[in-house]
Amino acid sequence: MAKKIVRAAEVGFGTVSFTVSGDDKPVIKTFSSSVGRINESRIGQADMGIGKRETVEVDIDGDIFEVGPDAYLSAQDSDDVLSDHYVGSKQYKALLKGSLSLMHDRVIDLLVVGLPVNHWSKKNELIKLTEGVHDFKGGKQRIVKKTMVLPQPVAGLVSYATSLPKQEFEKNFKTANVVCVDAGYLTLDVCTSRGLTPIEKRSGATENGFSTVLNEIIPTLSKAFSLTNNLSRRLVDDAFWKTNGKLKVRGYEYPFPICKKEENDLGIEYDVTGNINSSTSTAANYVRNIVGSGDDIDYFVLFGGPIKTFEPAIRAQYPHHKMIVLENNLTTVVEGLFYAGKQVVRG
Repeated sequence: MAKKIVRAAEVGFGTVSFTVSGDDKPVIKTFSSSVGRINESRIGQADMGIGKRETVEVDIDGDIFEVGPDAYLSAQDSDDVLSDHYVGSKQYKALLKGSLSLMHDRVIDLLVVGLPVNHWSKKNELIKLTEGVHDFKGGKQRIVKKTMVLPQPVAGLVSYATSLPKQEFEKNFKTANVVCVDAGYLTLDVCTSRGLTPIEKRSGATENGFSTVLNEIIPTLSKAFSLTNNLSRRLVDDAFWKTNGKLKVRGYEYPFPICKKEENDLGIEYDVTGNINSSTSTAANYVRNIVGSGDDIDYFVLFGGPIKTFEPAIRAQYPHHKMIVLENNLTTVVEGLFYAGKQVVRG
């Protein structure tokens, strides 16, 4: 009997992660949630045989978009971030359909997709969007037989539980009270559970994700560089995780988040640590409000792309608790989605 194909996708406001192949262990691809509208008149989209971008084209309601690792090169600011409509937006549909195109299997028996807690009402809409036949350029097809949707922090919890040795899972995890915190671009999601069973009244989401950190620090940085317009969000985002604590502006690199004027020839000076702490403290206060004092909590599991930015503020709220920060924090959710799907098909 042929094994059923399980694939998973997480379309976030900052990044997209999905499984392209793999049976027992998933092979995962991740890229920025940038969506570029195809405009044949743009010179940047002309195929001159050199510097070809790594993207795929998808048709969404008659509009052609490109998504992939290099899509940000053609994305306008308005296309670069998903709208609050999320599942109903063309950007979301383009990113999800592009992910399907990049998966290696023509027929997918079970597709598992994650949703932020505050978009859980979109579950049925997402199932309708994904199940069925998807046609792509060049005659390529993807057929999704069935879709399952999970809240993103629950998927992260599944990923962590799957990583535990069987003895530890049975002896400690199944009866433990655990708080999972999933830091995303727009939201910070919290799931309190006993083992793998969520405690709904102590779970939720706040719209104080990483975007609020960027919103807080960009005006200060823009002023420091004497810019008439705001500094690019992408440059600031890169300084957190991609360029190893360096902010690159106008071809020069500056220390981040603190830059002293004596450390550069242009007299640039800024310190945005206070701005960062202010934003992350607001998010951590939400965790405290929904979880409580934590006297009955055994430990916290932290994940999500920008979780290390929020970690100090969460630790400050719970200084006496064990905090487990998952190393694969960027792909934790999609791994959990995959493993949850595998468990379902095994029965």
